[in-house]
Amino acid sequence: MRFKLKNDLKRLCLNAAKFAAVMVLACAFQTVALDAQERPDIGPLGIDLTDSATDELSIGGVRTESPRETLTSFMRLRDELEAVLLTYPTDKTAAKATRIEVLFDRLISLIDLSSVPDTTKHEVGSTTVAALLDIFGRIELPNPEEVPALDDFDDEGFAQYQVPGTPIRITRIDNGPREREFLFNERVTVVAPRILEGIKDEPLTSPLGIRSWSVALPQFTGPMIPNSIVLALPESLLKLWLGTPIWKIVAILLITALAIGLLAVAHNVLLRLEPEDGCRPLIIRLIRPSLLLVTVLLLLPFFEREINPSGTFALLVNNSATLIVSVASAWFVWLIMRLVAEAIILSPRIDDDSLDANLLRLGTGSIGFFGAVALLAMGLQELGLPVVSILAGLGVGGLALALAIRPTLENFIGGFILYLDQPVSVGDYCTIGELGGVVESIGIRSTKLTALDQTLITIPNAQLADLHIVNWSRNDIQISRTIALRYETNPDQVRYVLAKSREMLHAHPKIDGDTVRVRFNDYGDYALLLSLRVFVKTRNWNEYYAVQEDILFRIGEIVKEAGAEFAFPSQTLYLGKDGEPTGPGAEHAIREVERWRSGNQFPFPQFPAAKLDRIGGTLKYPPPGSPDAIFPEAETFNDSENLSAESFEEQQESLQQQEEEKKEG
Repeated sequence: MRFKLKNDLKRLCLNAAKFAAVMVLACAFQTVALDAQERPDIGPLGIDLTDSATDELSIGGVRTESPRETLTSFMRLRDELEAVLLTYPTDKTAAKATRIEVLFDRLISLIDLSSVPDTTKHEVGSTTVAALLDIFGRIELPNPEEVPALDDFDDEGFAQYQVPGTPIRITRIDNGPREREFLFNERVTVVAPRILEGIKDEPLTSPLGIRSWSVALPQFTGPMIPNSIVLALPESLLKLWLGTPIWKIVAILLITALAIGLLAVAHNVLLRLEPEDGCRPLIIRLIRPSLLLVTVLLLLPFFEREINPSGTFALLVNNSATLIVSVASAWFVWLIMRLVAEAIILSPRIDDDSLDANLLRLGTGSIGFFGAVALLAMGLQELGLPVVSILAGLGVGGLALALAIRPTLENFIGGFILYLDQPVSVGDYCTIGELGGVVESIGIRSTKLTALDQTLITIPNAQLADLHIVNWSRNDIQISRTIALRYETNPDQVRYVLAKSREMLHAHPKIDGDTVRVRFNDYGDYALLLSLRVFVKTRNWNEYYAVQEDILFRIGEIVKEAGAEFAFPSQTLYLGKDGEPTGPGAEHAIREVERWRSGNQFPFPQFPAAKLDRIGGTLKYPPPGSPDAIFPEAETFNDSENLSAESFEEQQESLQQQEEEKKEG
């Protein structure tokens, strides 16, 4: 058992470490992605492209304060890119690969991509830059001195410069994070490929000896892939399909298939390890989205930096990765919120079937649901879908849906009201309207009772919130009975029964003394009616019936002791005059009551407060002889003023002595 516990703790710590690592990687990935989208000086792999960060790379800053500076920066960056690419095929190093990436990202930063979806900005920018390099390498560009500078434009109003011989324009940005900068306007992403298509047969001026940037750049690979492998590939695999060489598509698909196979194996292993109860099933389920996130976050940078897909296929890879990360993150958040709920419910304070547990699951589930929806919405927004418009449309549909599920919403609100008021709890015995039973479970939609005949009753919470609820388990349970004595019973016998019954009830440790009420209540059709009402100090029904049984037995003994008899429905034909009952105890009861009167101990209408304090809780319960009895010895009363302290014979001797003393006096 100890060995199993150690293994469980080890696995739990390992899983926690995995989750922490995943969360750190996910946060880093999201931070890098957002920074790359919002800042042009951050590359797709999180490389800082600011001047201070690129001093070691000897790359000058980008200036965009005028069309002249923008066009000059573009041509300078092109020359530096060509210089690096001249030696890169024979000397593939990480430093040169990083330099190429930085130069390319700076070229992309000269284009206005504000209307392009976040996940496709880099690829659209790369395609546009390649087209501009091809165009500017095939036409004669104007002298920089002929391009307008900053002083040639007014501070306000529209400002634009058109590259001679082309429809390409450099426009001043009027708003947004790059306000007042001159960039190739957003139309260039559409115009440049069309222009290139018209002049692609013109010779390209470049020291690289390539025919086209748009054809050569897709063949670029990272430092981990030797150039000799690329050169050894057949010509058919070097052809472009969806803007990417076929061999790169095959490589990415094979690696992805291998990753999917490994994930499938891990999934099957986790299925065998998954237990049936507790928090461990959720902990193991969390590994699945974690592995998916880790796989994507490791493969995507490798694909982008080393294999370097391009064109439409690169868009498919990026969009797929974004979608998978969004789904896995939403999945992870949903499971983690469920784990939080189950961990709290497993504490000994919350019953698994209670309303608190159900509402806790609902609350954490709602948080997890909305968190998952938010993550999915962010992913869809990055893919370029109009999430805001979709949500607005869902708002109208949500209204119709709310009307359709109105009963379910009413039950949910009723359950929430029950949670706030808490009129019942699991295990309480309640009377709800005309139904009664023990509360088995309180759910979000309904509450279940088990009736005394063991039938299951389900009441919707919307109805339960409107019904009268009597919770018998929240207070002491009442014993209310009517004791019927024969009409022949002497009034003093009745008084004896009343007094001794009150005394017994006040002395009973399971009876609330403040609630004792035993009174001569009425003359019935065939009996003298005594009303008994007390409250038992218990909320357990089994114990209540045991105490009631004990009380009824003791009352029977008191009636017998008084020489009285219980009445029962009957018709009596009187043929003569009956005398008073002369049972064995009749004379004893009459003399005892007479003694109370003469000794100023007459307990009517009630006992003196001092006597109640002395006898309270002194009766032995359970009665002697019971297995649960604390005092198995015979039951005795030590109260010197107890009404039954003298035996019948002693009372007779005392009365005779009193009569003789009166005669002598």
